[in-house]
Amino acid sequence: MKNYQTHPILFCILFSFAVLLLDSCETNEKSTTEKDSAILKVEKELAYDLQNPKDQLLIFEKLQGDISGKKTYSFSEGRVFGIRPDKPDSLAVFGKEVFRYSGCGIKIMRLLDNGNVETKSKGWLLYQDPKTGEFLSKMTNPYTGEEVEVPPFRAGIRGGIMTPNGPEVDANFNMESTAIGAPLNLVFTKMGDKMHITRHAFTKWFEKKSQTWRTEMTLDTYDFDMKYLYDQSYTHIPSEYHWTSQTSWLSILKMAGTPGHMIWTSSGSTFYNKEDLPAAFIAATELKQPDIFAEPLEWDKE
Repeated sequence: MKNYQTHPILFCILFSFAVLLLDSCETNEKSTTEKDSAILKVEKELAYDLQNPKDQLLIFEKLQGDISGKKTYSFSEGRVFGIRPDKPDSLAVFGKEVFRYSGCGIKIMRLLDNGNVETKSKGWLLYQDPKTGEFLSKMTNPYTGEEVEVPPFRAGIRGGIMTPNGPEVDANFNMESTAIGAPLNLVFTKMGDKMHITRHAFTKWFEKKSQTWRTEMTLDTYDFDMKYLYDQSYTHIPSEYHWTSQTSWLSILKMAGTPGHMIWTSSGSTFYNKEDLPAAFIAATELKQPDIFAEPLEWDKE
């Protein structure tokens, strides 16, 4: 058998060619990777400027409902606690769960030519027993031991126009809020493929029933898929919604002048169909506020 040996010059040529070929492959691969990264960067570029008040307005309103005009049902259920900071010696007195509740807001929304968003809405909540979840008409105040009436609550705000500088509210009572006359000032936190948004406000309003000014601090939180920020054509952004509020004692508890305050918290989401609401809540609403689902919700005639 012949022993073939590669000529040194030929070996050098072949080796150089192999190196060039390898380098070419690496260069092409690097070029392809850079190209893919560039494409991915373009694909993942946000369709909104998160610091722009107009874009914040669009995002926030799409979280509230559907700006195309479709009717939505925003349902939430929550818990309410009493806090007595003047009674720190006993935890049983310092903090108590007072009641639970379920609520809903039905709304229609539309995007106006000037970029503002108009809303027509109706909202209500029903009180529940903190242990059984039973929908109540009366309850025992755990602080006073007195039985008090807890009639179904109907929201006084029936809609309005949201602008980049805050809402123009349609309400049947006097109110002041840090949310009025100022941009939304949303706080965005990206968490993986989700976006986390918070918004806070301090508010006071005059309650006709008690003839007193009431105060409230609220924190709204939304968690939703990042994909809804890559395309402005979405008219609604589905989310998991959470709300926390610190407020003075509810007037129906008859605790005016008592040191302390209440903490409200709720979680919920928005749906397109009444049938997606919990069956027990629908039944209780139709019993306690029988006309609310049937009441028309439409735009004012021009």
